[in-house]
Amino acid sequence: MAEDPRYHIKVNPEDVGKYVVIVGDRGRVPRVARYLKNAEEVGNNREYLTVTGEIRGDKVSVMSTGMGAPAVEIAMNELATTNAKVIIRVGTSGALQKNLKLGDSVIATASVRRDGVTTQYLPREFPAVSDFEVLSYLVKAAEEIGHRYHMGIVYSTDSYYAKNFDPESHEKYVSDLVKAGVLVVEMEVGALFVMGSVLGMKTGAVLTVREEISDGGEYIQGGSEYESGLESSINLAIRAIEMMIEDESE
Repeated sequence: MAEDPRYHIKVNPEDVGKYVVIVGDRGRVPRVARYLKNAEEVGNNREYLTVTGEIRGDKVSVMSTGMGAPAVEIAMNELATTNAKVIIRVGTSGALQKNLKLGDSVIATASVRRDGVTTQYLPREFPAVSDFEVLSYLVKAAEEIGHRYHMGIVYSTDSYYAKNFDPESHEKYVSDLVKAGVLVVEMEVGALFVMGSVLGMKTGAVLTVREEISDGGEYIQGGSEYESGLESSINLAIRAIEMMIEDESE
């Protein structure tokens, strides 16, 4: 008997929309789903909670993936067996540049790949880049909404705590990224972009700054600015999808 192609996400292919917003925390799924009409839960297994609703009559889904590149790789492979064609990640990140402030949105153009998953598909030299069309709509939505945003390269790592094991090596590596203008650190975008290329799916990402660097080099975390910014990032992604749907119908 063949393996279920949606073994982990546990959804029926017809229940997933062409446009899918993915988040890490399953607690953010209802937060995004508030922007959808007639939203209903269509899948709930492990870290993968999926809700589908409508924007302007088109089916749109939101799914949680949990943390890290492996969970995104699974989600992307299994979503590829459904109606999903456009995947936008709404996530969080830590600032690497001092001009980024809590709650700012970062629209990712590309990722520095430091995960273990994507090298099992393609060599490090293969670029992890956003789909240009999706990227353009995210920028248009950000301009329309008027929320403070930045656009550029992000750093995708598999480990949250390895920096504590060899701080000197970590600081040298990251300092080079900072000098090259990399904006933030996070854990999923590299896998999202590479899997989009591998599977022929359009991908984009908007990340909210959850950790800001003070003038003294210390991290400032969370707070009301972050929560307000996260809501703006969600709104930005939804508006980008709405504009894509509007342009398709013309």
